[in-house]
Amino acid sequence: MKNRDEEIRVIQTMNEYFSDSIIPLIEIYKDFYLTQYKKDEAGNFLYEKKPNSKKRNRIKLPPTEADIITLKHIEKILKGKKAFIDFFRFSANEYDDSRSFNNVELSIHLSRDFAYYKTRMLDIGNYENLIPVISIKEGFSISEFDLIRLINQLKESNSSISIRITDSFFDEFEEVFEQHLTENDYLMLDIRNQNIDSKFIELEEFRDFETDAKKILLNSPRSRKIKNGDYEHLEFTKKINNKASILYKHYKLDGFGDFGGLKDDLPVNAGGGPMGTALALIYCKEVNAFYSIKHNDSSAGVRGYRFVRNDVLLRISYFDPTRSCSAIQKIECMEDKFGTWKTWNNITLTRYIEEQATK
Repeated sequence: MKNRDEEIRVIQTMNEYFSDSIIPLIEIYKDFYLTQYKKDEAGNFLYEKKPNSKKRNRIKLPPTEADIITLKHIEKILKGKKAFIDFFRFSANEYDDSRSFNNVELSIHLSRDFAYYKTRMLDIGNYENLIPVISIKEGFSISEFDLIRLINQLKESNSSISIRITDSFFDEFEEVFEQHLTENDYLMLDIRNQNIDSKFIELEEFRDFETDAKKILLNSPRSRKIKNGDYEHLEFTKKINNKASILYKHYKLDGFGDFGGLKDDLPVNAGGGPMGTALALIYCKEVNAFYSIKHNDSSAGVRGYRFVRNDVLLRISYFDPTRSCSAIQKIECMEDKFGTWKTWNNITLTRYIEEQATK
């Protein structure tokens, strides 16, 4: 998950389900800052009145590098649980023009300045339960010399590290992985949004690759290109192939990772806008699939979730026979307001984590 507001809320509310068996991988695309306020020479806060307001407010100062509390905040909400930390970088052609690049200044900085990326990665060593992830993908390859140097520097202050690499670069660094990763480390093969059925040769090679590190399969099975309105209604969708959660065992790997029913995406301009098809994706581990419920009138926008909620509750005996699902409880508690796009992303991810942890 990325460190968007709803994913961070899910980390907080689902913390009890994290363990050595379920470890969140957090892609950091923005920073969290300690709020600072303007003071006079005596150290007293200065206040201002906003237009058309009688209330005086403290004057906020613009955030600086010294005010960054990103890793400290994440460590706090994890409450002692582990997390993988991937300082997220992306190339220009990786996401389309509808993305709100104004909100990803950190990722842009990381993408353009390897020295800064390295500095932020090394800072992870100051946090005991955070595991640094070196990500190697199209547009962000690395020389063998620089990779070995970064691995060794990270190992000076981290008991575990992880390498996340797309299949097209794996062969290039096999010798590095063999020589520099230990039983405390993780090697993640990331096939991105490629169809897992087409990657059997790569998966067989990954299975046979000898390393002391734990081998993890990563996949992003929900395509960014498929819009909410393209999903089925009242049936298990065929548009999300969740086989990675099963096939990792077939290939004798140590684990898998995915986006929990969300898209591998960046923020959308204007937050997605008021229009669009209200969609719920309810994961059911028994069939390893997402049940799709939508309201076809896209002009209704988020108001369509009133109807989506009703359809969920009509099937509550199937989705939650023991009446213990946190996501279903969130839906039941909705009364006059039926949520936003973010609310239902939270529900999708909450349901997915709980199903994987308890079934």
